[in-house]
Amino acid sequence: MELQLFIIVVSIILSAFFSGMEIAFISSNKMHIELEKKKGNFLAKVLHKLTEKPSKFITTMLVGNNIALVVYGYFMGELLMPYLKPILPNDFIILLVQTIISTLIILITAEFLPKAIFRIYSNEALKIFAIPAYIFFIIFYIISEFIIFISDTVLKVFFKTSADNVQLAFTKAELGNYITEQLETVNEEVDSEIQIFQNALDFHDVRAREAMIPRTDIVAIEVNDSIKNLRELFVETGLSK
Repeated sequence: MELQLFIIVVSIILSAFFSGMEIAFISSNKMHIELEKKKGNFLAKVLHKLTEKPSKFITTMLVGNNIALVVYGYFMGELLMPYLKPILPNDFIILLVQTIISTLIILITAEFLPKAIFRIYSNEALKIFAIPAYIFFIIFYIISEFIIFISDTVLKVFFKTSADNVQLAFTKAELGNYITEQLETVNEEVDSEIQIFQNALDFHDVRAREAMIPRTDIVAIEVNDSIKNLRELFVETGLSK
């Protein structure tokens, strides 16, 4: 009994980990990942290995999750059987009730909750759990390679493409989100420079009329004023031109 409970709990934790890391990778800010990878430390090297081929990382997480679910399902059935057999009429009903109970538990503890949490803290989760994820990445290497080989073969034969044609890249929205995050942690001088960059990203949504300054609101300095005064005026007014 104690061994069964231990295996079930470990299986749930592992399933939650694999599900969470999968959604964390998908939801993470690619700009943030690229900057972390350029730091040159051990974690940066691990992140580089994990994200070098996105399909392999996702496949590894799916393989681990499926193994954990199979183990969980087997031992959960063994655990419930002595309690259900005396009160249920036949094996079909027992199997049905086992399936319902097992599914509800695993959906809440290893799917909904971890995915919700890892989606919110996707960047942090990738950094915190990068090393354990890399360990499983190595353990399931052969299985993942075999599955990727089959999927790539199918994609190439029938769809003339491959799983990793779209490489890891960051979008303008992700760049904007990263800048917004940095605005909360920098000092006032750097903050003004980042804000100017953020405004530049927003130009594609701004009409020329909205960006133009009315003549009565134009701010100017003398042509022989110092660069320091000009910089202070930029900071004070928030104007970028």
